[in-house]
Amino acid sequence: MLKQKSKKLTPTTEERLGFEVPTQVQAQAIPIVLSGRHVLVNAATGSGKTIAYLAPIIHHLQKMDPRIQRSDGTFALVLVPTRELCMQVYEILQKLLHRFHWIVPGYIMGGENRSKEKARLRKGISILVATPGRLLDHLKNTSSFLHTKLRWIVFDEADRILELGFGKEIEEILDILGSRQDGSDEGKRQNLLLSATLNEKVNRLAKISLDNPVLLGLSERAVLETPAGRSGSLESDNDEDLENAGDAIIAPTGDYRLPTQLVQTYAKVPCGSRLAVLLSVLKHLFEKEPSNKIVVFFSTCDAVDFHYTLLSEFRWAPYGLQEAESKQKFLRCKTFRLHGNMQQEDRKKTFQTFKEEKSALLLSTDVSARGLDFPKVRCIIQYDSPGEATEYVHR
Repeated sequence: MLKQKSKKLTPTTEERLGFEVPTQVQAQAIPIVLSGRHVLVNAATGSGKTIAYLAPIIHHLQKMDPRIQRSDGTFALVLVPTRELCMQVYEILQKLLHRFHWIVPGYIMGGENRSKEKARLRKGISILVATPGRLLDHLKNTSSFLHTKLRWIVFDEADRILELGFGKEIEEILDILGSRQDGSDEGKRQNLLLSATLNEKVNRLAKISLDNPVLLGLSERAVLETPAGRSGSLESDNDEDLENAGDAIIAPTGDYRLPTQLVQTYAKVPCGSRLAVLLSVLKHLFEKEPSNKIVVFFSTCDAVDFHYTLLSEFRWAPYGLQEAESKQKFLRCKTFRLHGNMQQEDRKKTFQTFKEEKSALLLSTDVSARGLDFPKVRCIIQYDSPGEATEYVHR
């Protein structure tokens, strides 16, 4: 459908993103998003949801006559749960906008310089990617943040946003934006909610944010029915700065589909031998294929730091006979760590560098488990067993 309507956007997806054929989610969602209907998409991480909402939004914006300008403010708002996902969506957005220089992308998120963000908002950002806490901050305190022409609100990984405790912020954001919405046809709002899992809070968010939505990948009954005897609030009981952490446990849900090409194996290991087995597996995988990229998941930030220090400093005598001074690094690859207690600049640098490396090891908490696309990762090791099936699948 985009190919029929846009001669510029389709070549951009082919040239800049390297694909021509849409995924199933994209093929189903793009025509509906183009139509202007509210949409609730239930699809797994990695199914191509980002393109499914960005491409139609860009298609509409590039057709507007007269052309939109930075001074018009924000037309589309994309809410994401973590900083890493914020950067990833922004990077995809930049690639899609390669031929549309007058459409300005931007992002705001916790850990960044607020004054610099304020200056960018003052100049104008056409499509804004944001984490909930920082967005609410600017909505309340940045008077130069112009969003009177806002046409689209997207909740990407909505279940994760709510699991991280941003329910109260989302309600405030909707209240602020809803109270300023233009009632004309031209300014009619379109809301899109994308979620890998459904639970009571996601259903509640769908009810307060979507108007007669088209449901993709799920039944209407699943959305409209909310368990009795429960609170309808989106607010979490946890008041911590969860935007910084991003390491919450994912709530349980229903059935899951795994990619058919995914090979799954497991090892039963005595507790005291887990570290030795992990080191042996890593050594074997990197010697077998030096260009490997591997991600190892741990349950806590402390566990990530411990194993990162160990692997960074561990020296090994290849044949068991060399003197201590001739010992080499145990793994001849770059080792990275990623978790919610790291400084923002360190998290951003790790995220970018690991993506670009051909051979590397990433030790991470579940901050990396949702929505992030690390190219050419050949193996995922779940060193600490996930608590739920959802957690396993997202990892």
